[in-house]
Amino acid sequence: MPNAKGGKKFKRGKKNTSFEKKLIYKDPKEDQEYGKVIRAMGNGRFEIQCFDGKTRMGIIAGNMRKRVWVNKDDIILFSKWEFTTDDDKCSIIHKYDIDESRKLQKEGEFPETINLDEENEFGESGNFQFNYDESDNSSDEEEEKDDKWWSTKESSKNDSMEDVWGKQGETKLQVRHHEEIVDLDDI
Repeated sequence: MPNAKGGKKFKRGKKNTSFEKKLIYKDPKEDQEYGKVIRAMGNGRFEIQCFDGKTRMGIIAGNMRKRVWVNKDDIILFSKWEFTTDDDKCSIIHKYDIDESRKLQKEGEFPETINLDEENEFGESGNFQFNYDESDNSSDEEEEKDDKWWSTKESSKNDSMEDVWGKQGETKLQVRHHEEIVDLDDI
């Protein structure tokens, strides 16, 4: 027999309601602007690169504190402080998800100079190219082979490493506790 009075508290919120999150736009009447977090300065303060070209210190709003975590390279909505004479402080009022910020960029809300994918700081000039030619490094590799503790004396004598697994039947290992010689095939 079901409980007609309701039961436990966790059963009250069982109804599955799906809703689409409404996108929040800036309101020029309230002096709001978009920005990107450059770095966290502690105690809910962040350095913000504003999309109007200035760098400001943003303080996270009280209703967002300990509920929404703002990190480096996040796109945020902030409101400028009207009660100060200098224009270098603001309040962070909303943090956009990656999908929301891309949607805002497609709609033309951001300037075209803003690149949302700046997390990867490696440009074309910063790429590394590796040279895999064996002719340049062959003398260095031979010296390193002799110094390695796991290389046996037979393998250091052989310059070619083509058939490493086929040569195991020829090598013999000495066991530390016993004075007898053991083939690798017996192990």
